[in-house]
Amino acid sequence: MYNNPHSNEEAAALILRICDADENALELLYHDFYKRLFRFIGRMTWREELIEEVINDVMYTVWEKAATYNHQCQVSTWIFGIAYIKTRQALRSNSSFNENSLDDMDGDNSLLGVEDAGLIQLEMSDWLESVFKVLSPDHRAVIELTYVQGLHYSEIALLMDCPENTVKTRMHYARKILALHLTNNEDATA
Repeated sequence: MYNNPHSNEEAAALILRICDADENALELLYHDFYKRLFRFIGRMTWREELIEEVINDVMYTVWEKAATYNHQCQVSTWIFGIAYIKTRQALRSNSSFNENSLDDMDGDNSLLGVEDAGLIQLEMSDWLESVFKVLSPDHRAVIELTYVQGLHYSEIALLMDCPENTVKTRMHYARKILALHLTNNEDATA
């Protein structure tokens, strides 16, 4: 029932329905974005206990602020912007935050529904999962939003509330860190 995400136009129509307090529209939007939000928030936090909390905060904000969506960007950009802000807030308020991985999650693949063909295409290699740990949350966000969510730098700048050049700089440094990490791993295995 929820396997095919809505197009941007359909998602915008759902936002309009949410403005009229249509809970079914919120449920449809929630199911459209759950897997992608789970992955995005998970890669920024590496904390299973924060993921569900942040997703709920994001969707509550969508419910409360639906009328503020101005159609100047894709619905997905708007929702990921909210997710980025909520994730940063969760990281700041969680003083015990550290860069632990989600390796101890009971079947990450089952939580993400990897059997779904669309999600399989989004699945990163095991190497990338381990390398993501060396990046800051902002660097992980830029990588995730660019390569997994397919957003342009201008959209990422909008949702991260920073200049586009800052996004480019974060991408540049993230790539340098990843390249250095890859080089160090290759040297260690040689």
